Amino acid sequence: MSEEKKKDVEFGKEPTGDNKKKIAIIGGIVAAVVVVLFLLVSLIGGAYKNPIKNYFNGLQKCNSKTYLKAFPEFMREDLEDKYDDEYLEDRKESLEDTYGDKVKYSYKIVDKTKLTKDEIKDSKKALEKLYEDEKIKLTAGYQVCVKVTIKGSDKKATSYETFYVYKINGKWVTIPSSIY
Repeated sequence: MSEEKKKDVEFGKEPTGDNKKKIAIIGGIVAAVVVVLFLLVSLIGGAYKNPIKNYFNGLQKCNSKTYLKAFPEFMREDLEDKYDDEYLEDRKESLEDTYGDKVKYSYKIVDKTKLTKDEIKDSKKALEKLYEDEKIKLTAGYQVCVKVTIKGSDKKATSYETFYVYKINGKWVTIPSSIY
């Protein structure tokens, strides 16, 4: 190797010319791959859990805005009158009568089952019947079994609830069972 090339690759020396370009290109590619992997994991990995998270966070904080994020946008206007902050506060007070002060929700997803194409098709038809003016693109769904614990200062109770979560118009949401 010539003396000039040895100087280019010596440890501790700053890269020059073509080496700087190569390092910049490799760095850019690595950064792009990391971003793409992060997005894939975020979107594919557990996005179906988001409506359940919003549901319980909204209940816990008595925050209707967070609570309503669990549901499709086209339903929110219908639901916001019933499920406002006051309703959520009243619900919490009712639970405090039973469980004591400082009521807290905790939940754990214990099982999920992918919905069949027929189940998704039937759900889409039912939603389109109720919301005729809406364009509904329902592309995936799960039946999710959730272990829910309500704990207050006096006692606690655990139950299992079933949520149906759907990917509607590109966003994961749940549908209130009361509409069917």
